Amino acid sequence: MSAKAGFLRGFAGAAGLAAAALLAACTHDQRTAAAVPGPAQVVPPTPAQTAEASTPGFGFFYAEEGGDVKLAYGEPNSDNVGLMLECAKGSRVVRVSGAAPAGPAPVLTLTSAGATTELKAVLDAGEGMPVLTASAPLASPVLVAFRRSGRIEIAYGGSRYAVAAKPQEQAALDRFFTACDGRPA
Repeated sequence: MSAKAGFLRGFAGAAGLAAAALLAACTHDQRTAAAVPGPAQVVPPTPAQTAEASTPGFGFFYAEEGGDVKLAYGEPNSDNVGLMLECAKGSRVVRVSGAAPAGPAPVLTLTSAGATTELKAVLDAGEGMPVLTASAPLASPVLVAFRRSGRIEIAYGGSRYAVAAKPQEQAALDRFFTACDGRPA
């Protein structure tokens, strides 16, 4: 099992609880009482429906490994990671990976500050929690919005969660995007 898959699978308990809460929240849409979104539909959530990941001790962490840089959302110095962004320095292509407790979904939808993109994803269903991985250009409007806002929402197969950088973590986001762009820090 790859280190990335191990990191993301270590997040299975928290991601599973968040997914269950999100699925429960999405079964009744306050705006249209009779509408119940199907598993393939993505309905913009109300603030009460979006689980903002705010687990104590979790945050964004930047790391360099040889020619690659990573921005992980999870616990520091652990395998408990729920979202991973990676790129080769200067490549201008970001790989996005997330634990996928809701089962196979070939599309990973990212939303930030009004920008949304759907990415064709590959499912790694190895041991434990499946992991979805997709790639996007660094200049993608959703990644540009994430860099500026520090908040991103991830949706796949009916599951949805959001994570937000704390003010002190914004430097890690900037460092990651600068390294992916190939500009000096």
